[in-house]
Amino acid sequence: MLNENKRFHTALISSYSIHKKCSFNEFQKLNLTTGQPKILSILYQQEGYLQKDLAKRCHVEPATMTSLLANMDKKGLIYKKTEYVSGNKRAYAIYLTEKGRDLAIQINRIVDDMEKICFQGFNDDEKKLLITLLNRVQSNLEHEYIVKGRFY
Repeated sequence: MLNENKRFHTALISSYSIHKKCSFNEFQKLNLTTGQPKILSILYQQEGYLQKDLAKRCHVEPATMTSLLANMDKKGLIYKKTEYVSGNKRAYAIYLTEKGRDLAIQINRIVDDMEKICFQGFNDDEKKLLITLLNRVQSNLEHEYIVKGRFY
């Protein structure tokens, strides 16, 4: 068995924990709760996601997305447009308000600053390699647990 400091699991969880703590601290200054920065950032890149598709994109349950969006709507960050999808069913497409767009820009600045801190001492090739390797880890896990349906 590897020394605990050399295990992938420990390194990943430790990095994730401190990154989340630091970024969440910054997002709280914008009066945002967990999940809201991700939604604003995604909508800033592409508005008009159907609510169910946005939930999938954010890797959250539809009920969770409903709650998040309701809170964001109350804050004036997003608005919903009714659209008709297959079978003439109603669905909501989600868009940013001007306030939401301004916050998304601030979120992107925070994310950029966090990346600068995280990648101190890394050259461009190392940055690309780390991102590529983490994407492969994600792909492996998705294949094993989602495609194959392997659950413990």
